Amino acid sequence: MTDAEFAVVRREAMSARIARRKGDLDALRFQCAICKQPLFLSRRVGGTKNRWFVHDGKSEHCPWYEGNHLSPNVTKALIYRGQQEGAEHRRLKQFIANWLAADPLISNVSQEQTTFSEVVKGELRRPDVKCLYRGLPLVFEIQLSYTFLSDVIARDDFYKREGIYIIWVFKEFNLKKAAVADEVFFNRRNLFVLDANALNQTTTQEVLTFTGHYQTPSFEKGLIHDAWESRHVGLEDIIFPKDTMRPYFFDYDAERKNIEIAEHKAQLALQEAVWKQGLAEYLDAEIKYCKSDYAEEKRKSLFNIVDKLSNHEFWRPEYEALRDGYFYGHHAVLPALLSIRAHKTIGYDVTTVFQVIESSLRRSHPKVGKHAFAILYLSANKVFCPEVNVKQKHWIHNFEHKVKSSIAAGERTYRRFDGFDESIKLFFPELKEYFASKFGIHDEISE
Repeated sequence: MTDAEFAVVRREAMSARIARRKGDLDALRFQCAICKQPLFLSRRVGGTKNRWFVHDGKSEHCPWYEGNHLSPNVTKALIYRGQQEGAEHRRLKQFIANWLAADPLISNVSQEQTTFSEVVKGELRRPDVKCLYRGLPLVFEIQLSYTFLSDVIARDDFYKREGIYIIWVFKEFNLKKAAVADEVFFNRRNLFVLDANALNQTTTQEVLTFTGHYQTPSFEKGLIHDAWESRHVGLEDIIFPKDTMRPYFFDYDAERKNIEIAEHKAQLALQEAVWKQGLAEYLDAEIKYCKSDYAEEKRKSLFNIVDKLSNHEFWRPEYEALRDGYFYGHHAVLPALLSIRAHKTIGYDVTTVFQVIESSLRRSHPKVGKHAFAILYLSANKVFCPEVNVKQKHWIHNFEHKVKSSIAAGERTYRRFDGFDESIKLFFPELKEYFASKFGIHDEISE
């Protein structure tokens, strides 16, 4: 606070104190979070320019009471609502240390050994148990009662900065306890517990073993569901990540991501199957429409399928060509290409595919004029190779030469209409080289 801001709240606190002296016991501006006694503000400034709250009267049982001259450890023990280190804490600490010392993969086991920071001068910690596991520095901190989250964060930050892995150890799995919930949801939904089961397993297997509680995701009825599970966890089961320095045995986030990716792929595969089925139905309806001599009721059936396709996630505006008569109609693009690919006439009164090609090469479109699809049909002829005699083959070859010469000369006679390309791709992926080429596109030819 600035001096002016501090003066205001100090006056408010003192005014409340005066009011209480006069009998108004409800007058309150600040209150101690532990003993609930009223506070006022002191002008005393410490070496770090801190300002202080002062209890309005004695509160000897409050660890924050300024009249107490307790050591930091005792003060912290009082704040944590119990002894700093009880018999159970000492027992578990000794249990961990003993079994670590018996493990040939572990060395330099110690208890309460002061660890000085190599990064921040003067900062230190005294972990419950410290060791080297396969050459990796590792500490264990036992948390049996309430520990301030700020203290947990401070220890995590210290050890991460020093390149030391830290495992927080609990006696039970109880999500109603704030410390348990804070830890398990921070560390990838993992919790290391030394309960009776873990103690027995350690003794039986003769290697330090925890009861590892973890949350597993699953996908049911369109939603992610989480369930708690547990298993025995030894140091050999643990992953030591360098980015967080917080060991874990089950990666919830990775598992959930894998499930989401798998579900996305499954949904995509389902959508693709529905989409391909719709396209197959469209082609089937188109063939029936052509064979019916383009009957109106068959055209309606064709459009009903397009309506269904247009509601699909894969639908694009370019696919509106499926409703365009120049695409699906009498002697249009789709029946011509189907005839060339099938090596038989579909929707034409002629008897040979060559007659279909010869007729289609002259088909026009309002946007580009005559021969709008000549390049398309010539490409389809090369890809699908319908049966033609020598004379017909020679005729097609000469027509190809004429088209190439015209395009090379910058003429517009055989300019290509590409407005149906995206729809054609749906049914004729074999023409990929045709779609990749810009040859003859009308925008590419000078006006």
